[in-house]
Amino acid sequence: MKLFNQLFNNKIIFLDKLSILLFSLLPISMIIGNASININILLIDFLFLIYCIKFRLWSWLKRDVFLYLVVFYIFLNLNSLYSYSVLFENKEIFFWADHGVVRSFLFIKFILLVFAFSVLLKDDKILGLVHKSWFFIIIIVIFDVFFERFIGRNILGNISIDSTRLVSFFKDETVVGGFIYCFGFASTAYFINNNDKNKSILPLMLIFLLLPLSIFVTGEKSNFIKSIFFFFIMIYFFKRNKYNLDYRILVASLIFLIICLFTFNKNLRIKYTETYERIMAVENLKKEIGVMRPKTIFDKMEQIKYFSHYAVAIKIFKNHPISGVGNKKFRVECSKEKYFDKDDMWNNFRCSTHPHQVHLEILSEHGILGYFLILCFITWFSIKNFKIALKNKDVYHLSNTSYVLIFFIPLLPTGGIFSTFSGSLFWVIFSLVNLNYDKK
Repeated sequence: MKLFNQLFNNKIIFLDKLSILLFSLLPISMIIGNASININILLIDFLFLIYCIKFRLWSWLKRDVFLYLVVFYIFLNLNSLYSYSVLFENKEIFFWADHGVVRSFLFIKFILLVFAFSVLLKDDKILGLVHKSWFFIIIIVIFDVFFERFIGRNILGNISIDSTRLVSFFKDETVVGGFIYCFGFASTAYFINNNDKNKSILPLMLIFLLLPLSIFVTGEKSNFIKSIFFFFIMIYFFKRNKYNLDYRILVASLIFLIICLFTFNKNLRIKYTETYERIMAVENLKKEIGVMRPKTIFDKMEQIKYFSHYAVAIKIFKNHPISGVGNKKFRVECSKEKYFDKDDMWNNFRCSTHPHQVHLEILSEHGILGYFLILCFITWFSIKNFKIALKNKDVYHLSNTSYVLIFFIPLLPTGGIFSTFSGSLFWVIFSLVNLNYDKK
């Protein structure tokens, strides 16, 4: 009720109220589906442009981040047009109907979103209201994943087809771990950073502890590993800045609770040991038939489906090393006969919407040129923001910057950086980093 009253406070102008509403709905739109995500982001972008026109706020056009993103946007579109005109074989499809060309053109929505955060959420009170709504949603989702893990269905009755993974409010998509990882750490870090020194930080630290635990419970191994990296980066930062808390207890509690969940929940044991079991199955089989032990990482991982995507992505990159095959073209290229591998047991599943690894996605679809543009920018952007966050002892800024950097950990499976769901999660946090960067 307090949050509702704050939203409709007469001191807040209408455009700001609308901003609070649209930004607060971002997590809800991601739960509903891709169409609602795109509509929400486009509405934010539209409101942002209206706000800029009304108050003549165009200084963001001169920001170094904007200029770089524009350069990358031009490359993305030129590369997509090149792949359509030179590499794409089905010329009967008009280029505006080509998925890669359209997706490249619409990437402008993420560029505008980055600066919509900087302009529309520049007021700390407005940003605080948005984070309160995100925090409230995340608390409900955390409760729901534990409920689903122990009851077998979520509070709305959704049941996962795979008992080792959870769907929560996402019906048939096992992506709730990534959702918690994005919005949960961002909002918790915001409130830790803005915690009144006279108030106990313990409740926030308990939520901070629950975040990796809830991601562990979802069965999403990649997001859990990322959350552990994230957890210990933040613990180091908390300790360095002398927060009034015994971090040994926090770390010990996390380890103890993970061991308990792993020990007493069969589905979690199956999920978190399956990679090891598959690797050992390959080695044991080759021993039995008198074949030498596997020598390459792909040999050892041949029973893991993701590595079939990785192998195809590498082959695509080798065939098109400079510019790749174009945005969102992995799904088309991977089905070609030249990528068929009779020795790969997952060969019939080698195709997907993307390679499930961000480095291989960029290399296969955008080549060395795109990889150089993105990685140089992310490295520069992350280092610059880490320095600012450490100098200002800003937990919130450091938290969001860590998310951006951890997203690019090699080998771990990731969602597509240009896809609707996982791409939106990434660009939301990137936008929060840029918000702090613009305030420096």
